[in-house]
Amino acid sequence: MPKSKLSVRCLTPEEYKKAGDGIPHHFLQSAEWGLFKARHGWEPQYWGLYREKSCAGLALVLRRSLPRGYAFAYIPKGPAFAGGEEEFSEAAGLLAEAVRTHAGKKLLFIRMEPHLLRTEPLERAFRRKGWLPAPYDVQYRFTRRIRITDLESLWASFTSKQRNKIRTAERKGVEIKRLSHKKELKAWYEIYCETARRNRIFIHPFSYYEDFFESFHSAGFLSFWAAFFNDLMMAGAFIIHYPGESIYMYSGSSDFERQRRPNEAIQWAALREAAERGAQEYDLWGVAPPGEKSHPWNGLSEFKSGFGGRVEEFAGCWDLPVRKGLYRLFLFAEKMRRFALLMKKKRGGAG
Repeated sequence: MPKSKLSVRCLTPEEYKKAGDGIPHHFLQSAEWGLFKARHGWEPQYWGLYREKSCAGLALVLRRSLPRGYAFAYIPKGPAFAGGEEEFSEAAGLLAEAVRTHAGKKLLFIRMEPHLLRTEPLERAFRRKGWLPAPYDVQYRFTRRIRITDLESLWASFTSKQRNKIRTAERKGVEIKRLSHKKELKAWYEIYCETARRNRIFIHPFSYYEDFFESFHSAGFLSFWAAFFNDLMMAGAFIIHYPGESIYMYSGSSDFERQRRPNEAIQWAALREAAERGAQEYDLWGVAPPGEKSHPWNGLSEFKSGFGGRVEEFAGCWDLPVRKGLYRLFLFAEKMRRFALLMKKKRGGAG
C-alpha cells in the first residue's frame, strides 16, 4: 500500500515538544535549543511533517536576520525524519518550500545540516533537489561516538594507556565533582578562555555559557563536571543528556597540574553517569578527519580515541539558494568574516 503524501505545518513550541516525544531527534533539534537560541540572535521556527494526522518528522529552523531586512535559515542536525534517503530528501524539499513561503522574498537561502551519516546516494538525492554543498560545516563533520552497554565492557573498551591515566588521577589526589551552582562558572570560564588561547579556538562571551547552564541544568539536561586539586579547579566540562544519547559539548582545562590527568577522570565520570541515565550513545563532539595529522584538532582527537568507540562522518551542511545572486554575495562576505575570525582565533579569545 503506497504511503500517503506528506504535509508541513508550523507548530507552537508546546506542540513541537509534544510531537517530539514520538520522533527521535538530536538535542540541537529540540524545542529547548530553539528557545535558548532565541536569546542569542536567532528566531526559532518549529515545523512538523505530517502524514495525514500522524507526525512523521520535525524541524527546528533558526532564522538569522541580515542587513536591509534579508535573512537566511539554518536547520541544525535536522530535520528529524525516519524515512529512507530519497524520502528524506523529499521531506527536506517540502520543508524548504514551506520555510521559503513563510519567510517571503527576503530569504537568501536555507542551510540544512542533517544528523545523517554521509553516503553517496544521500548526496545525489540532495543534489537532485537543488541543494549544494555549503562552503563549510557549522557543526562537526567527523565525531567519535561510544556505544554504551555496561560499565565493565565500557572500561574494557578504553586503551590500557587511558585506563592508567584515569587511575593516575585517582592516585594523585584529583577530586571529581558534579557541580550544581552557577557560582563555579566564572572559574570554569577562565579555564575555558585559557583553553581557547592555547588551542586558538573562538568562544562565546561568558553570558552565553551562563545562560546555557541556567537553561539546561534546570531542565535536567545538563551535568557540569569539574576536576579539583587542593581546592583549585583544573578542568571542567558540560555534558548534555538527551533521550538515548549523552553529548560532551563544552570543556576546558588549565595547565595547572596537568600531569595528574584531570580530563581523563572527568570523561570517565561523565561516561558512568551517561550509563546510569540509560544513554545508548555518548558523542565526544568532534574529531579531526581521519589521517589529517596536521589538523588543529589532532591532539584532541588522540585524547578522545583512548575511550574507544568509532569515528563517524556526517553529511555536513547543504545550502538551498533562494536569491542566487545575493546568496553568492553572502558567501563572499561570509568568507571574509571567517577570515577575520581566524585571525582572532590566532590571538585566542571570546567574541
